[in-house]
Amino acid sequence: MSDTALFTPFRGEHYADPASLERRLAPPYDVIGPAERERLAARDDANIVRVDLPVAPEGEDPYRLAARLLGEWRARGLVVRDGSPSAYVLRTTSTLEGGATRRRTGAFLALAAEPFGRGRVKPHEQTHKGPKEDRRRLTHATATNLSPIFVLAPDEDGRLAALLAEVVAQAPWARARAADADHEIWLVSGAAAGRIADAASAASVYIADGHHRYETAVTIRSEAPEEWRAGARRTLAHVVSFKDHGLEILPTHRIVPGAPAPREAVIERAVTRWFERCDASRAVLTLVCADGAQVPLAPQPQRDLSKVPGLPGPWAWGLPSWMCDNLLVGVCAADLVGAAPAFRYTASAAEARSAAREPGVAFTVLLRATTLEEVKTISDLGQVMPPKSTFFAPKVPTGVVLRPLGGESA
Repeated sequence: MSDTALFTPFRGEHYADPASLERRLAPPYDVIGPAERERLAARDDANIVRVDLPVAPEGEDPYRLAARLLGEWRARGLVVRDGSPSAYVLRTTSTLEGGATRRRTGAFLALAAEPFGRGRVKPHEQTHKGPKEDRRRLTHATATNLSPIFVLAPDEDGRLAALLAEVVAQAPWARARAADADHEIWLVSGAAAGRIADAASAASVYIADGHHRYETAVTIRSEAPEEWRAGARRTLAHVVSFKDHGLEILPTHRIVPGAPAPREAVIERAVTRWFERCDASRAVLTLVCADGAQVPLAPQPQRDLSKVPGLPGPWAWGLPSWMCDNLLVGVCAADLVGAAPAFRYTASAAEARSAAREPGVAFTVLLRATTLEEVKTISDLGQVMPPKSTFFAPKVPTGVVLRPLGGESA
């Protein structure tokens, strides 16, 4: 396969004992709170959270601790590296809030780490400096891609989906219940791995999750030491076909801090400016007040968009995250909650409704889910949404496969 291919197979590193995965896999680091991190670490002394989200005693460098732990796992034979480049296929089955079941299949491959401007890897969300520096320091310490970027391939001819279907028709290497989902894993080497990578490389791909990790990989590529510079030209990615029926985007609801805001005051400001009250079926946003009342809102029709403050383009009008963050909270309720309040986020509508009654919460906002078509359209325009505009479910677990940067070619 060409060095310029978007995806290639790679020599992955994984837990030697497939039966141990149930104790050792974890959700992505950025959705793990302190209590969940403690629970995961207690499950096994080699749970991946101990390396991917290291917590060190006071005075000790957490990144050096992560590198030491990973080295110990290797020395003990807990993790082993494959001898030839492979693709690692994962099928995940989960039950979403509300009871719907989703089954999604993708492949872990090595993705070219190149600046967004080249157009082969397209973002859709803004990023923040802090998380990128954290991932940068962890990568330098461990010289390993620990958690994957989750990307979507257009797969216009359905070839990627068909190849993955062929793989999962066989018995898996491992099965595990972890991170609130059931996972099945296949190790694919040789020509079959190359065909999967080739199909995934057919067109530009879209980042679903992991914008911070991808931008960090691009930075690492330019500053990697000689001993693993070739491997740093790529990063670990999990790629799924747009044609996969298990793809699901959940909304990320907003919990807005402040003194409980009078319901009518918020409604008056919103409805007289940019929104109208509507049936729940048409709602882009639903305001949840301290008294439990829920007020569905939609953008006012035929609004003169040239007068909408800060509108980055017509694509943002009706986009739930932009309408919430910039208009409902940023303009309509700014005098009630202050400028740029620090939202809490949740993918659970029940949690958001309950939070509206908490002390220190002004109100909460339920968002309509962003659609796959919106993600693709905005990415193709070279635009980005506000942070936490999408929540792809289920999350891709960490620990299925790692990608050491040493010993890898471009």
